[in-house]
Amino acid sequence: MNRRAFYHLLQRYSDGTCTEEERTLVEQWYELLDDDHDPAVSEEEVKSIVDRLWPVIKEKTLPLPADAPAPRVWKMPALVRWSAAAAAIVVIGLSLYWLMQPGKGLQSGEDGTLTPQLSRKVNTRSIPDTVLLADRSRVILEPGARLYYPDSFSVGKREVYLEGNAFFEVTKNPQAPFYVYSNNIVTQVLGTSFFVKTDAATNNVEVSVRTGKVAVYEKELPTGDRIQPSPAGVILKPNQKVIYTRNNGHFRTMLVDLPLPVSLANQQEETVTELNFVFEETALSRVLAQLESAYHIEIITENEALGKALFSGDIKGQNLFDQLEIVCQAVQATYEVRGTRILVKGDSDNN
Repeated sequence: MNRRAFYHLLQRYSDGTCTEEERTLVEQWYELLDDDHDPAVSEEEVKSIVDRLWPVIKEKTLPLPADAPAPRVWKMPALVRWSAAAAAIVVIGLSLYWLMQPGKGLQSGEDGTLTPQLSRKVNTRSIPDTVLLADRSRVILEPGARLYYPDSFSVGKREVYLEGNAFFEVTKNPQAPFYVYSNNIVTQVLGTSFFVKTDAATNNVEVSVRTGKVAVYEKELPTGDRIQPSPAGVILKPNQKVIYTRNNGHFRTMLVDLPLPVSLANQQEETVTELNFVFEETALSRVLAQLESAYHIEIITENEALGKALFSGDIKGQNLFDQLEIVCQAVQATYEVRGTRILVKGDSDNN
C-alpha cells in the first residue's frame, strides 16, 4: 500500500463509502492514535491524519537500506510491545485486505493484467454516473458498476477495466487503440461508442455498438495494434451486438434490440430520421437502400422482382422494425432478422 492508497481509504471512510471491513480497520487505527474521531471529518483533517500516521507506517513496513547501521537492542516495556504489535497487525492486515480486493489500486500491464496505481470509480448512486478520462473519452457507469483507469494513458495504448455495465464514448486516436477489459473479454476500438454489459449471474458479457467498429475477443488471445478478426472473437459494426457465453467460450452475433439511425458527418439522428423516410411511388429496393444507409444494417430481398414493388408512405418517426412492418404490409411482404442481416420475403407476382 502506498501513501496515495492510504489517503483514499481514509477519504472513503470519511465519506461513508468504504466497506464494513475497511471501516472496522480504520476505526482500530484511530484507537491506536487515542483520538476522539468523527466519521464526517473534513478533507484537511484527513490530510492531517495521513501526515501523522504515514511516517510511522513507512518506518514499520519499508526495509532498511543494506548499508544502514544495525539498530541498538533495547528492552521494550510490555505495554509498548503490545501497542507496537497491535499497530503492526493493523497495518499488515489493512495492506493485505487492500491488495486482495479485486482490481483495487491496480493498473494494467502488457498482458492485460492489473498492477498498482489505477484510479477507481464506483457508481454507488441509483442513477448513471459519468467518468471523464484523460483523453476526453466518456464512460457512463450504470448503478453498481466499477471502472479502473489510469490518470494518464501510456503512449500507443489506452486501457481500462470494467466490472458491471457501462456505455463508452471513445475519443478517436488511431495511434492509441482503446481497450476495455471485462472478465476475460477484451473490447478493442480506435474511436467509437458502445455498451459493455455483464450478466451478474452467469458472467456472460454483451457488447453492442452504437457507432464505429469494435473487435471483441478473449483476453488470452494476442491483441496486436490493429482491429482484426481472431479465431475466438468477432468484429462488430453499428447496431450489432455479440453475447459471449463464458461456460463454452461461444460468441453469438445479432442485431441490437432497438437499432438507431447512425449520424452522418455532422448530422444529428433526428435529421437523418426526418429527411429520409417519406416516399412516393418508390421501388422497394430504393426504400430498403435508404434504411440500410441510415441504420448501417444490411437489408436484402428474397428475389430481384420483389425489389421492383412500389411503396408510397411516410415512415419517419418510427423505429426500424415498425418501418419495415409498414413497408412490408404495403407490398405484401414479410421480413425476418437473420443474425446481423434482415431478409425481406414476398411473392413478387402479387406486386
